[in-house]
Amino acid sequence: MPEHIRALVVVLVVSSLVWWMARPAIVQIIPAKTFSRWRTLWYVTTLAWFLGQSFWLYAIFMLVVLLVAGKREPYVLGLYLLLLMAAPPSELRIPGFGVIDHLFVLSHPRLLALALLLPCAWRLSSRASTVRLFSSPVDWMVVGYLLLNSALAFREGNFTNDTRAALMLWVDFFLPYYVASRSLQDREGFRHALVGLALAGALLAALAAVEVLRNWKLYEGATAALGLHTFGAYKMRGSFIRPSVTVVDSIALGYCIVVAAGCFLYLQRMVENRTKRWLGWLGLGVGVLMSLSRGPWVGGLLVIFMFMLTSARPIKRLFQSGVVAVVLGTGLLVSPIGQDVVNLLPYVGQEEQENVDYRADLLTVSIPVVERNLLFGSSDFIYAPELQVMKQGEGIIDIVNSYLAVALYAGMVGLFLFAGMFLFSLLGLRRCIRRARQAKDDDREILGRALFSSLVGVMFIIFTVSGVYIVPTMYFTLIGICSGYILWQQADDKAKRAGVKA
Repeated sequence: MPEHIRALVVVLVVSSLVWWMARPAIVQIIPAKTFSRWRTLWYVTTLAWFLGQSFWLYAIFMLVVLLVAGKREPYVLGLYLLLLMAAPPSELRIPGFGVIDHLFVLSHPRLLALALLLPCAWRLSSRASTVRLFSSPVDWMVVGYLLLNSALAFREGNFTNDTRAALMLWVDFFLPYYVASRSLQDREGFRHALVGLALAGALLAALAAVEVLRNWKLYEGATAALGLHTFGAYKMRGSFIRPSVTVVDSIALGYCIVVAAGCFLYLQRMVENRTKRWLGWLGLGVGVLMSLSRGPWVGGLLVIFMFMLTSARPIKRLFQSGVVAVVLGTGLLVSPIGQDVVNLLPYVGQEEQENVDYRADLLTVSIPVVERNLLFGSSDFIYAPELQVMKQGEGIIDIVNSYLAVALYAGMVGLFLFAGMFLFSLLGLRRCIRRARQAKDDDREILGRALFSSLVGVMFIIFTVSGVYIVPTMYFTLIGICSGYILWQQADDKAKRAGVKA
C-alpha cells in the first residue's frame, strides 16, 4: 500500500475521533446542520488532497466545490478558517507564454481565498450596510502596509514578476482581513468564525500528536503524489520529530493551535458540560506541547495570562490559574516525558540551545543593515556582509523574526505600519472591553478579552518565526476579526445614542 494511502487511513481515523468528540460541544454553539456541512467539506478536501494524483485535478475539483459551498454558506469566514489548515500550502506555478515564465502561483490557501473570500468580498463591497474602508485606524495601517509592500515589490526590476508579487499580497492578506472585518456583524458571525478556528486547531493538535508519537509526517507522501514540492527532511528536537501536519513548520503549527486556544477561551462558556470543556483544553494543550516549539509554549501561556489580567478581578484569576499551572507542571515533570520536556526549555534545558543564541545574534548583526536602509529597507538585504556570518548548515540565512524581516525589507516605515496594525487593534479592543463591562454585557466582554489575549500571544510568537506560509495569513485574519469586533461595538454605540436622541 502506498505511503500516502496509509497516511490517509490514519488521518481519517484520528480526525473522525476528533469530530465525534467535538460534536456534542460544538452543536451548542453553532447549528448541527452547519457542523455537519463543515465536517463533510473538510473530509472532501482531505480526500481530494490524498487521492487527487494531480494538483490540477485537485484545484479544479475544489474550485467547483468551494464556489458552490460559498454561495450557500451564510458564514463564509468560519468555513474558510476551518479549511485553511485542511491541506498544506505547497505551490504550483501556472505556466505563462512567450517571455512570461508563469502567470500565477496557485496553492490551497490561495484557492480558498479566490473561491470563498473573493465572491464574499465582492458582495460585501456592494452592500450599502457594509462599513466602508478606512473607517478605523486599523484599516489605514493594513492598507498602508500592503500598498507600501506592493510599491517596494517593483524594486526587483522585473515588471511581470513584480506585478504578480504585488497582486498576491492582496489576495493572500487583504481578502482575509477585509472579509473578517466586514462580514462579522453579530454574535453568530463571531461564534462561527471562532468555531472554525477552534475546530481546525483541535484537528491539528490530534494529528500533530500522531506525527510525534509515530515519527511520521502524514501529509508529505500525498503532497509528493500531487507533484508538488515537499518541505524537506524530517527535523528532530531531542528524541522527537518536529511535527508540521499541514502548516509546514512546527512553530507555525504551535502558533495556529495557540490562536485556536485563544478562541476557545470565549467558546468554552457556551459548552454546558464541564468535562467536555476540559477535554477541549486537554486536546489543545497537548497540541501546543506536541509542537515542540518554545515560542508557542510561551505564547500560549501569555494568552492565558493576558486573559486573566484583563478580567474584572485579575488577582483572583491569576492565583487560580497559577495553582492549576503548578499542578499540571508537577504532573508533567513526574511523567515519563517530563525530563525530555525540561531539556527543550530555553536557558533551562540542554537541547538545541544554539537556536536561542542564533536568534539573539541575528538581531545584533541585523541592526547595522537596518540602519543603512533606514526608511524603506532593501530587497537584497540577505546579501549584506553582516548577515553572512548567520548562514546555517543548509546554506541559508533564516530570518526567524517577523518584525526584523519587515524592518530589513520595508524599513522603519514598513515596521511602523506593521506594528500599527497590532497596536491600534489592541487599543480599540481595550476600549471595547471597558464599554462592554460598563454595559454588563458579559458575552461581548469575554469575546473582546479572548481576542485581545490571542493578539498579544501572536505578537510574541511572530518574534520567533518568519512570516512564511500560513503565519501572515493567520495574523491578518485575526486582526480582521479584531477590527470587526471594534466596528461592531462602534455601530451598536451609535445606534444606542441615536435611540436616546430620538
